[in-house]
Amino acid sequence: MSKLKFYLTNRFILFILCVGIFLIVNYLFTGNYLPTTETKDIWFYSGLFMVLFSVLFIEPFYSSPKNVITNSIPLLLVYIAIQQSFKSEVLWWLSIGVILFLIIISILAMALSKTDESEDSTQNKISEKLKSVAVLLGQGKVIYSAVFLSVLFLYKIELINTISDTYYFVLVILWGCLLLINTKSIHSQFSIIEPNKSNNSIGEIFSVQSERMFLVKLFEDKKYIKKFDIVNFKYQMDDYADIVNKGFVFDTYNLNKQKWAKVLLLKKDKENSTKLKSNTVYKITSNESIVQLTQELKVESFVGVIIEGSKIGTIKFEYSKKTNDIQEGDLLELFVGETKIYYQVFGGITDSENLELKDEFGFIKGEAIQLGTWNNETLSFEKYGWIPQINTPIFTADTENIIVPEFDLPEYQLGVIPNTSLPSVINLDNAISHHTALIGVTGSGKSFLAKEIIEKLKIDTKVICIDFTGEWKKNLELTTLNKENLDGFLSSKDNEIGLVELPVVSNTVKVIQSTENFISLIFDKARAAFEADSPLKICLVLEEAHTIVPEGSFLGVNDWDSKAVVNKMGQVALQGRKYGVGLLVIAQRTANVSKTVLTQCNTIICFQAFDETSFTFLGNYIGKDLVQALPNLKQYHAIVTGKAIKSNIPMIVNLERETDD
Repeated sequence: MSKLKFYLTNRFILFILCVGIFLIVNYLFTGNYLPTTETKDIWFYSGLFMVLFSVLFIEPFYSSPKNVITNSIPLLLVYIAIQQSFKSEVLWWLSIGVILFLIIISILAMALSKTDESEDSTQNKISEKLKSVAVLLGQGKVIYSAVFLSVLFLYKIELINTISDTYYFVLVILWGCLLLINTKSIHSQFSIIEPNKSNNSIGEIFSVQSERMFLVKLFEDKKYIKKFDIVNFKYQMDDYADIVNKGFVFDTYNLNKQKWAKVLLLKKDKENSTKLKSNTVYKITSNESIVQLTQELKVESFVGVIIEGSKIGTIKFEYSKKTNDIQEGDLLELFVGETKIYYQVFGGITDSENLELKDEFGFIKGEAIQLGTWNNETLSFEKYGWIPQINTPIFTADTENIIVPEFDLPEYQLGVIPNTSLPSVINLDNAISHHTALIGVTGSGKSFLAKEIIEKLKIDTKVICIDFTGEWKKNLELTTLNKENLDGFLSSKDNEIGLVELPVVSNTVKVIQSTENFISLIFDKARAAFEADSPLKICLVLEEAHTIVPEGSFLGVNDWDSKAVVNKMGQVALQGRKYGVGLLVIAQRTANVSKTVLTQCNTIICFQAFDETSFTFLGNYIGKDLVQALPNLKQYHAIVTGKAIKSNIPMIVNLERETDD
């Protein structure tokens, strides 16, 4: 019975059935299967058949003033042709007037519509009213019914011809049955397999936007569909007939007063799909299936899809997360083939897309930098050399199953990628031998990290802090150095930390000259030890580096002596690493520090910063994209990069510890 109902709602079968009934009825009352060839009779029966065509093939789709004009102009031409058949000229002119009225208001509705004005504008309001009237009266079902009934009435009152009462009522009943056909229930499917007619079907695939994204036109009674509803569907272009596609509703929006949805395909399964109609999307309603598929499709960790504008090194993605908790620095993952690639979020902006006419679709566009594939043996990320396809799904990274191997000094864990267990590892030997800079505003975490690094370095390195703030004395056990005890400090086997105190908080020539003399002395002793084949490992910590090695422009135009001294210290920095002398430069702003010294720092750790000069300088190290993240970095979060960092890839790292700065 259900199969019979399925076939009786097929538009082509209904058409053949209705035509057959008409031919039989016509034969019973006239003795002929076909109508006469008289003009008036052809038009009368044409009206009946046009009602049939409208119900089965036109009315299920959208009607507009253009459709009304298409319906009305042929009528106008035919009424002119059959004018002589009308015994009443008044009725003929009345018919012509109605048709002309529909054509005129349809043209006005289109002419008055202004897409560059709001719906509330007077002109658009008038256009909408005219459009409503035109579509209501001019749709095929209405206008051709009017033609059929008017001509049938003229037959009855003998203004055109005569017709028997029985044939008159049979034709009226036949016309009424046509109008009772439910246009929303008819279809074009001929498959002998009965499709799933449950209430789970939500819409039909209208177009394919990519290999994974499908645009679906929702059924009128299924407008309650929302984002992340789990769905499945068969697609007629799949390679195998038993493939069932599974995914979820990526987004919904309105277009031309209709509800649409984007469905994202995440999984293909081979299973019995005989109950699914091709290109129809079905919502999963079983709680058990929803729980299972939510886990399999990783819905809770889904972040968005790749969009245009992505590159090998950076991607852009349309953000669509079930729980809005993504933050700058979060690690994302996606697959290119079988390869898992990690990206780190560094920015996001709002955007919108014009759909059609006044419809608009707003969304968040995220940006992330490629870290690459994770190599657990080397504790580093490795760059991947290609770009993911449009609409590739992106998820928050799952690193719980990665067991990080143990490692020892000189390899040291700076921190972790935010919200993961993946470490950022620095080689302290390389950090000092090739100089390292810690840059960031006060309170961002520079001193806390510097003290931790110093404590690790003192095991096999002579650390000498050059400081005027007095802060180092409060937190570290220090030995105050001078020229008299320097040799003893350098030759001692104790894990001491040396301190060179500056007398004032000033970059006067006296202070700078004094600093340069001491650094030069250390340099000379390191060179002598190197030449004697007993090299030293020395780390000079330059706290508040803008005071010790200031940029020349901050010394004054005529302070040539100070500039010469600073340049000399820059040369020490350049040559010092040959003899085992490395620098740990700590500064708030790059603008105030000697660029000669800073450019020798092959490892950079950038905490929060706001000044444009720092952005320009640091952009050469961490890239123009990640520079955007500097103002928004949390306390104890930094961007790290350089020779000493295991990955040698700029990344945001969480440096938080259990203790405070």
